[in-house]
Formats: sequence, C-alpha cells, structure tokens
Amino acid sequence: MGEAFQLTSDTQLWSDFLSGSEKAYKIIYDTHVQSMFKFGSHFTKNDEIIHDCIHDVFIDLHKYRTNLQTTNNIKKYLFISLKRKLFKILNEEGRYVHFDAETPAFFYSLSVSSETDDDLKSRQFELLEKAMLELSNRQREAIYLRFISGLSYDELSEVLHMNYQSARNLIFRGIEKLRESCQRKSSILFFSFVKYH
Repeated sequence: MGEAFQLTSDTQLWSDFLSGSEKAYKIIYDTHVQSMFKFGSHFTKNDEIIHDCIHDVFIDLHKYRTNLQTTNNIKKYLFISLKRKLFKILNEEGRYVHFDAETPAFFYSLSVSSETDDDLKSRQFELLEKAMLELSNRQREAIYLRFISGLSYDELSEVLHMNYQSARNLIFRGIEKLRESCQRKSSILFFSFVKYH
C-alpha cells in the first residue's frame, strides 16, 4: 500500500511540475537533492563536480519541462539524469584512466551510526564493507540502488540500462558473493536486512 501511494504521489507531483508549478519543482528539489548527492558521491569524491551536475539537472528540468515525459518514479528519473551528466564530465576531464560508461568505478562505504556502540554490529558492518570491495562496480551500484535507494527491479534495470532478468541476476550474484566473502571472514551471518525473492 505504501508503494502504491508513493507511485501516485510521484505521478501527481511530476504532473504538477510539468504543468508549471514552482511549488512542485521546489518539493522535487528538496526531496531528492540529498539522495542525488549521495548517489553521485559513489562515482567521484569531487563534491564540486557533483553539485554542478545536480545544479545542471535541475536547470534542465526547469528549462525543458514542456518537453519532458511523465514518470511515476522521480528518484529514478533524477538518478539517470545525474549519472549521465557525471559520466559526461568525468569522461571529458579524464577522471577515469580506463573510463567505461557501462562499468565506471563505484565507490561504496557503509556508515555506522555514531550512536551505535555495539562492537558486534560495528564488526558486521566492517566485514560487509570489505566484502563489498570484492564485488564488481556494476554489482556494487546495483546493490546500492536496490537496497539503499529502494528501487524496484524494473527501475533498477532502467538506471543500469539492462533488462529485468539481467538486473535480478546481477543482484543475486552480488548477494551470493557477499555471503561467501563474509562467511570466509567470519562465521557470523548478518544478511537478515537483505531480502530478495
């Protein structure tokens, strides 16, 4: 039920924005700018480039709104737009020595809450973070989008430009590799937060 509400909410908000509502435009910005920055920070640590690209995304949205298509997931739309702009700049500036638009470097870091003083939990996050480094860039990005950003497999496949089944397979192989890696490093199993079917 929550997902249906979110889809309806995004559809209506986007429709209002396309109709010229400045309030809707501001809500879209305020709601998604932080998650866009976090997503962008996985491709580059240059905050200035990320901010510039986010700025350009929203300038383009406002400028070309009369030509934009409808969407039922604003986050997915913004992630795709930001990723495209980031790759263009990073490629032009030679930020990647071996740049590949399909599988760029995807930095991943888990943050443990400072309020957490549970040594076991901290150790689990440390193991998971090390295990993430063993995944391919594509697998890290897919897992981030699916489990941190909450995109569905349909949405994930659009952001990654692959078909639905390939997206599911990518996640499945990534989770299996994480499980194997963590089991090698520790007998503690802590994947209860990752649910996939």
